[in-house]
Amino acid sequence: MMDSIKHQFTVFNCFDLMEKVLFIPLVLLVLILLMHYFFLTDSKEENIKNNISFRRIQSWKKIPEVQLLMLSVPLQLLWEIAQFPLYTVWHESEWSYIIYGLIHCTLGDMLILISVFWIVSLLNRSRSWIYSPALSNIILFTILGLGYTIFSEIVNTRITNSWGYTELMPIVPIIEVGGMPFLQWLLIPSVLIWLMQIIRPTRAYE
Repeated sequence: MMDSIKHQFTVFNCFDLMEKVLFIPLVLLVLILLMHYFFLTDSKEENIKNNISFRRIQSWKKIPEVQLLMLSVPLQLLWEIAQFPLYTVWHESEWSYIIYGLIHCTLGDMLILISVFWIVSLLNRSRSWIYSPALSNIILFTILGLGYTIFSEIVNTRITNSWGYTELMPIVPIIEVGGMPFLQWLLIPSVLIWLMQIIRPTRAYE
């Protein structure tokens, strides 16, 4: 039992390392941008009126990355809780590791979300695409998240054996990955884009 738990926490193999390294530059980029907007000021007195409106848009609650995360956390966490019994870790591990797994997976979902958002933003040269997205951006946003999820499920269930499926987990034909995580990243990105259009600011970010 101890060896099993030790194996669960000792996942620093080449695939897991590669998985984490892919996200580090994007996470740092987001943090730098957040710091930039937190400390953004404008001292020109002739623009006071415009500044007041602009600073409201620049408040941390109006940053598109923050909005995405705030909307995504409850959706992703509830989905992870609902699908967790379909993984063997739910039945074979201590509660402490199950809670750790839920937190780890939810944070991973946040990283995937921000990463694919920034890839689409870079291709559009604007972060405001999320407020009125073209169909191509919606498709790309969904496919990127879904594609990484498929990659992660294959690596973790077949190569590193970090987790496995129970008999109740529906399996997507051909690619043979869990149907619940597949459906998660097929549906939630579209829901988030719809919610972002509802709360979009009057002045978009660039």
